Formats: sequence, C-alpha cells, structure tokens
Amino acid sequence: MNSLQLTFKHMQPNENVKSYAKEKSEKLNKFFDGRISVSWNFTFEKDVAIAHCHVVGKNIDYFGESQAESLPASIDLVIEKIERQVRKHKEIVRDHLHAANHEKLPVDEE
Repeated sequence: MNSLQLTFKHMQPNENVKSYAKEKSEKLNKFFDGRISVSWNFTFEKDVAIAHCHVVGKNIDYFGESQAESLPASIDLVIEKIERQVRKHKEIVRDHLHAANHEKLPVDEE
C-alpha cells in the first residue's frame, strides 16, 4: 500500500480506529500488484458509525460504505464489500479472457 489517509468527521481521531483501519487496509494488498491509495472517512451521525473507504490505483477504483453500531464493525463491512467487488471484477476478467481464447474462429483459406 502506498498511502493511507484517515479523516474523522464529527468525532475526535482515535488511535484504536486508526490502527484497526490500517490493519484491515493492508489486507487489500493481496488483491493488487503495485501501489494503491486508500482513503477512509469516519463519521458519527445519530449514534450510527459510518465508514467510507475509497481504494485507488493503476486501473482500479473501488468504493465501499457501511453503517453499524461501532466503527470496527463498519470497517469490517466495508472491507467485505470491497473484497466482493474485487473478486467479482477478477472473475469477470478471468472468464472473459478464458472465453476469448476458446472462441477463436477458424480462418478460411481460399
């Protein structure tokens, strides 16, 4: 991971949340080759913890948002959402490349 940015809105920065978000963000490295930038936005609205995560890199752009009773729970839900997006994208790419290799039409020689 190249950069990690954490923003807190309507709350004071919390070291526990920072370290937890960093730990979970590093989990995303296994999906990407190269540098990625991860931005987190945390806020509390009406006693609900909201976490936004934006992952940007070369040819990638993923976003997840979640609401829960606590920030760690919100972070976990967001990471799960982003992992699902990445897996789905990789399956689509893999299936597309796999199908393209098997659908070559024979060339008619005249």
